[in-house]
Amino acid sequence: MGDKLKKVIFALECVIFLLVAVMLGLAVQRANTLSGQMESLESEVSSLRERIEEMEKSANAADIAAKNDSSASESAADSSEPVPTNTPIPTSTPEPTSTPMPTFTPAPMYLEDLAAYEPGEIIEDEFIDMENIGKYFTSQGIVEGDPIFARIIDRSFRYNEKIFLEDLRYIKLLHRNFEGRTQVGELIVNAAIEWDILDIFTLLYLNGYEINSMYLIDNFWAGDGDSSDFASIEMDNTSAFCYRTVTGSSGNLSNHAYGLAIDLNPLENPYVRVDGSGYATSSHSGSEPYCNNRSSALMPHVIDYDDLAYQLFTEHGFAWGGDWGDPKDYQHFQKELF
Repeated sequence: MGDKLKKVIFALECVIFLLVAVMLGLAVQRANTLSGQMESLESEVSSLRERIEEMEKSANAADIAAKNDSSASESAADSSEPVPTNTPIPTSTPEPTSTPMPTFTPAPMYLEDLAAYEPGEIIEDEFIDMENIGKYFTSQGIVEGDPIFARIIDRSFRYNEKIFLEDLRYIKLLHRNFEGRTQVGELIVNAAIEWDILDIFTLLYLNGYEINSMYLIDNFWAGDGDSSDFASIEMDNTSAFCYRTVTGSSGNLSNHAYGLAIDLNPLENPYVRVDGSGYATSSHSGSEPYCNNRSSALMPHVIDYDDLAYQLFTEHGFAWGGDWGDPKDYQHFQKELF
């Protein structure tokens, strides 16, 4: 029993020894495997470190190059003119809808005077400054050598002992013609009545009173005062000064010779002869409808007691030829100063 037990124990010890040996062998093999794996890992780690170092070197080199390029650009920018930065265009804001503003109307361009206009010319009303109408009604003296003197010398005016050149005034003004349009007119009158005439004809214009035309009688000159007066009447022309005798007289000077009388719209307001029955006739055929039964209310441009021209002239101290007995001179207003 003792020997068998020893043999069994020895066998067990051998088995245990073999098992230990096998386990040691396996451990050694495992250790070798792990060692190889560790070496491989260490090699890979080393390789990664080298790659990282190379990448860091490349990155450092790129940074240095970029810094060098930036420095060069800044130096170039400093040496050249600065380029202005574009101002950003503001975005438009839609305008709010609102009540439309009234349309702007420019101030009218009024005439300052009538210097550029000849008698008979038409001027549109929009160019007339009604608030300062007086600048279109002007008076001036007449002197030897001026354009007015050249028109009248040895015609409506001649040197004499009754009326002198310095006694006369040339008036330029506005009037409404028979179409109601503004027209330039002219008169020559005595200096003693120039302000009466300017006032009267300004008021006639402002009230729309119509006068066919207003030219110096010299525009119709026919060789002498009487013939020229007849020609002017035939054209229904309003006139004043003319150095001539009284119509039908043997030699007495007319108030026209002194510049103290005016004949207004003479065809509609004729010089007439009245017979015993009270019937009036005129030497101008165009005046026939206006010789009898005259009424300013029914007949345009007729002067009677209700007419504005009659009222203004008489208010300024003028006498009217329509008040005469025979002949009657409906066109005629005069002021007695001599």
